[in-house]
Amino acid sequence: MKTPLHTFRLTLAALLVVSVNATAQDRAGGMLEEVVVTAQKRTESLTDVPISIAVMGSEAIMKTGVRQMREVAEFIPNMSISGGNDSTTAVRIRGVGANTRNIGFDTRAGVYVDGVYMGQSPAQNVDILDLERIEVARGPQGTLFGKNTVAGAINMITRKPSQEQELLVTGEVGNYDSYRVSAIANLPLGDNAAARFSIVDHNREGYIKNVTTGTRHNERDGTSMRGQFAFGGEYYDVNIAGDYLESERVSFFGAAISDWSGSVPNTASPGRFNIDNNFDNNEEREIWGLSATVNVDLGSDYNLTSITAYRDTSIERQQDTDHSFNDMLFLNYPDAYEQTTQEFQLFSPDSGRLKYVAGLFIYDEKAVSSRQVTIGSDIGIVFQGLAPPLAPFGAAFAGAGVGTFADVDTRSYAAYINGTYDLTERLTLGFGLRYTDEEREVDFDLVGDIVDLSPVPLQVPGAAIFGVAVGPVVNGQTVATFQEKNDYDDLSPMISLSYALGEDTNLYVKYSEAFKSGGFNVDFVSESALSDGIAFDQETVEAWEIGLKGTALDNRLRYNLVAFQMDFEDYQLNQFVQLANNTSAITIRNAAEVSSRGLEAEITYYPTNNLMLQAAIGYNDAEFDSFPGGASVRNPAGLGADLAGNKLPDAPEWTSALAVQHNLPLAALNAELVTRVDWTYSDSFYSSEDNVSFARPGSSLVWGEVDSYSLLNGRIGLEAESWSIYLWGRNILDKEYDQTWTSDFLGTVANFPGDPRTYGVEVSYRFL
Repeated sequence: MKTPLHTFRLTLAALLVVSVNATAQDRAGGMLEEVVVTAQKRTESLTDVPISIAVMGSEAIMKTGVRQMREVAEFIPNMSISGGNDSTTAVRIRGVGANTRNIGFDTRAGVYVDGVYMGQSPAQNVDILDLERIEVARGPQGTLFGKNTVAGAINMITRKPSQEQELLVTGEVGNYDSYRVSAIANLPLGDNAAARFSIVDHNREGYIKNVTTGTRHNERDGTSMRGQFAFGGEYYDVNIAGDYLESERVSFFGAAISDWSGSVPNTASPGRFNIDNNFDNNEEREIWGLSATVNVDLGSDYNLTSITAYRDTSIERQQDTDHSFNDMLFLNYPDAYEQTTQEFQLFSPDSGRLKYVAGLFIYDEKAVSSRQVTIGSDIGIVFQGLAPPLAPFGAAFAGAGVGTFADVDTRSYAAYINGTYDLTERLTLGFGLRYTDEEREVDFDLVGDIVDLSPVPLQVPGAAIFGVAVGPVVNGQTVATFQEKNDYDDLSPMISLSYALGEDTNLYVKYSEAFKSGGFNVDFVSESALSDGIAFDQETVEAWEIGLKGTALDNRLRYNLVAFQMDFEDYQLNQFVQLANNTSAITIRNAAEVSSRGLEAEITYYPTNNLMLQAAIGYNDAEFDSFPGGASVRNPAGLGADLAGNKLPDAPEWTSALAVQHNLPLAALNAELVTRVDWTYSDSFYSSEDNVSFARPGSSLVWGEVDSYSLLNGRIGLEAESWSIYLWGRNILDKEYDQTWTSDFLGTVANFPGDPRTYGVEVSYRFL
């Protein structure tokens, strides 16, 4: 057990109820230990606080073999993280979430590292590196997190520098020519200082074959590193941290099952793991950040924490937008974000009936985006269906482009308080309030080349062909512009009551509100959308939750049972609405009312000292209560039909996970034989708001509904105090399953197949 350099203040983790993935370190003699968070001069049980949160500790992270954040979602009920690429990562909690393909549209579930907001979609799927635990808080977290999150929040807590020397090296090899190498070093620097460094490099060949180029897509290739320096004195401690991630890989945006129009089956690349793009999709990502956390003892048991952070995220993707061997459309798509945050937290004394944390938060983000579409030499094939008179002139359009260029600046200020008051020895009142004021400003241009059809005396704006807004001609190009500045503010309350039914059992009920600020649709918008204004308003949520949690059976059983109801007003929808002319309207609007209700149950049980059983199950009914005008031409009810009663996309009703782990002591080796099996299940769901199972009405192309599936993962190996060796496998039964379905601008429909069976061997050695 490492000795912390300094005892840190009670942070967000101490204010959340935990349903812990118990590990070997969580038990003594086969019993679960009480889960506590130690802050300066106080220790508080997490089971006493009324918020549902799932926690995966460092041992569980290692035993499950998760390597990236999206893999963690497999083990958390009512949570999912999309796969395939990193530029449009979508985190969904309780069926609610969104990707931020658009810099003017925020996520609904935030990802944090040590309380620092990581940013938009490109920064959400990061490598798992030297973590103490991962916390997934479900439901609105408005009063405590620095960035308002209406669906929930994920917080990764890193291991901090300590006063013990440490050097741990891990290597892994597996099929698909995969390897992963990591190192963790901890170095004491005297009595009051220490440093900690960690790095991981990984690579895996893709399992999607491009039959046109021979290249394999959906590979992994990246490096992540983190460094921390901690020092302090009697009344203060400081932790300075920096992290860096770089990744350049052949990415994946779906395997086309149709031609460009979405109506003719694709026969050029048969097979689940084949595509036939004329260009290899590429994705390059760079993320880095610096932070300084300062804790100060103010005296009289008051404590002040300051968290200052700067983060920089950039991603660039090149994509074959028509998904075929023809040279029709090529997309270059760079995004960049710079953000600075400052948070102050004041902690009250632990004594007395009233305890609270009060905070101030400042957030400043500058985002820049462009989308540059280049028309290819085979565009005449598209014109035959889209604009027949232009088909003979297809070659004249080769090299012409249409692009969007946008700057979105966001400044947010918030003040909050969250605390508890003991009404009696058993009954506790929880309260919270957050006021947020946010300002967003946009500068947007939609630019298109003009194509000369000589000798025919006609000039055609490239943007007009695809139904995109056409502005006045400036320097030989059409330029449509939009500038606007909007302000949003909100007061989000929280109130709860907790009752101790016994020493080890707590019952709570909670009501909370939160909001998501409005923004701007800086995408390929139509003429009418630009004329009406590309701004959309804020959305709000009201949520109820009731939970029961505790331990039983001589502290061998831990349970967490939760029921919830979330109601959204002015729900923001980011849609590719397929139109009748084989183009798409890319819209963001406050179009709907949404409700999400359900149950979550998580149990950890030790029937013997060496056998652990875990079960987690989630039920989620997430649907549109109202969505007028939401249907696309894929819907049998017709374009613009009301989608009230439809399920939210990518929101399965049932999700579950089961785990069995056995530790067999081997005295001769002074080690343990550890065997672990994990089974996960996802119910069927629809991938679009239309809730359809075919590409178009009357079409035979199966598209849009993902069947239920279950996966089996396993791990077996020897583990001693200073070394370990494991064999591992994911999707051991090589189950064929789909992650989701998608469609692109022209109408191509595509599938995201799930990962095939992967396996390998991992060796770790602790030198110090």
